[in-house]
Amino acid sequence: MLCVGQQESDCRNKNSFSLSSGQTCPLSPLAREELFTQPLPLFFLPCWCQMGLNTVTCRKQVIMGGRKMPRDEENAYGFQESRSALQERRLRLLLAGRSGTGKSATGNSILQRKHFLSRLAATAVTSACATGSCRWASGDVEVLDTPDLFSPEVAQADPGFEERGRCYLLSAPGPHAVLLVTQLGRFTAQDLRAWRGVKALFGAGIAARTIVVFTRREDLAGGSLQQYVRDTDNRALRELVAECGGRCCAFDNRAVDREREAQVGELMGLVVELVRDQGGIPYTNDVYRLAQTLGGLSPEERLRRVAERLAAHAPSWPERWPLAGQWRWPKAGPGTRYKLGLAALLGALFLLYLLCRRRPEAVTV
Repeated sequence: MLCVGQQESDCRNKNSFSLSSGQTCPLSPLAREELFTQPLPLFFLPCWCQMGLNTVTCRKQVIMGGRKMPRDEENAYGFQESRSALQERRLRLLLAGRSGTGKSATGNSILQRKHFLSRLAATAVTSACATGSCRWASGDVEVLDTPDLFSPEVAQADPGFEERGRCYLLSAPGPHAVLLVTQLGRFTAQDLRAWRGVKALFGAGIAARTIVVFTRREDLAGGSLQQYVRDTDNRALRELVAECGGRCCAFDNRAVDREREAQVGELMGLVVELVRDQGGIPYTNDVYRLAQTLGGLSPEERLRRVAERLAAHAPSWPERWPLAGQWRWPKAGPGTRYKLGLAALLGALFLLYLLCRRRPEAVTV
């Protein structure tokens, strides 16, 4: 309980409580009664504070924190299957996006220490997948940083699928959330190709597990991120955020202390809500399921088997080359294809006729 060691009357009359970060969270009379009568795991206190959750929503989340609710409450809320969502108290977050957007720096902000190599450079700094973990409230958070696995150039950089296989093995049995990192005000065609690469590697269903994280939050200058996304003339960015369910937040990776904690709290609030909506089950696909069956093998053999599966699922040459799709015939019935072919033939004959007409006549002496 929040008011350990205090008189009942004092506890019920509290108007706020303080988190370890120093933040003060106001409590309504109903919330005071709820927090006094129903012990709330510390794991969800930042979520309550950051997102301003009401009592009912918070009690839904308590079920994932390990408190067993009465059977009728579980049925009413529909979260019976979420009882085990965070029993392991470990959340796996996978950083994705193109190189140079600040993935490693964002990972360091989440871990609240310098763990991943991060510096300003003209070329990619991260060359291999790496993991780091930290405590957040009463649970563990595991962060996977990734190199350039999502651009069209990955076919040349990782021809044997070893690094992509390591990405799968290090995030098995699957990530709870993918953090797609992009720079505020700098969403380019490269970012869009990287997002397509994420879906190509993990499957289109990964969009339902993705949160867009904008770096350079300081460029908002106190403005609203939601308003920025809504008002931007970058249609591809608006469509991306919409595809990811509107889940987005912004990071200033130079922030420290309470400002940094507040950023992490906002992100983790989105993660916890996403985990709850997905029933507490991490993302999975056939490659992750394969990885789960290889536990008894050596690390080298596991990597080889996963890499082989990824190679078998690799897209054909039209998807590997950015412009290849421009040369494919549109989907159409046989009649339409016949008409298109006839039109192309007539066009070629007409062009040949024009060239023949322009040939200079022979000069006779």
